Amino acid sequence: MPKYIISVTAADRVGIVYSVTGALLDLGGNILELSQTVMRGYFTIILEVEFPVTQSVRQLADTILDRGKRFDLQVLVTEVRNEVLKPAVPSGERFILTVLGDDSPGIIHGIAGCLAAHGVNIVDLHARLDAARFALVMEAMIPQDLTPETIRSELERFGRDHKIEAYVQHENIFLATTEPGPVRVGPAVRTQGDALASH
Repeated sequence: MPKYIISVTAADRVGIVYSVTGALLDLGGNILELSQTVMRGYFTIILEVEFPVTQSVRQLADTILDRGKRFDLQVLVTEVRNEVLKPAVPSGERFILTVLGDDSPGIIHGIAGCLAAHGVNIVDLHARLDAARFALVMEAMIPQDLTPETIRSELERFGRDHKIEAYVQHENIFLATTEPGPVRVGPAVRTQGDALASH
């Protein structure tokens, strides 16, 4: 079935996700993957959507724009080609990289260059500045013949002047130590509240 990558950006307001997903549902779309964030007051979302029949890229964009006209959306639609794309790192394994240090212009560029030079492919990346401290967390595919220690050492060598600390952890270990379990809500919460009220 035909698939499309759709990205939407707008000043953040309540109800944008509802509007965008409603427009896609009206056209018979099924969302396969979604990533959304708000940055400095601006909302952005990117989705992979599958449809039972081929859609016009222009019609898809116009339907989303029309449904969300009160949000003043910016929409980009890309049709996914049928050919199977080869992975950037065919035999790689997924790792979680965390980098902390002093902020300076070009620090992300330098980190990305250090990884690219070793054949590491960035899959997902999030960076934030808190005062003068820089923090970056990414998912990356690391070639099998490259050790996590080598990547960590290279990153810290690059960022010696920025007091960079780097941590490299295999995805399986990261998930095992950080993935939250189910949280019970409802009666359990009320019971806890009742217990507190009785004291």
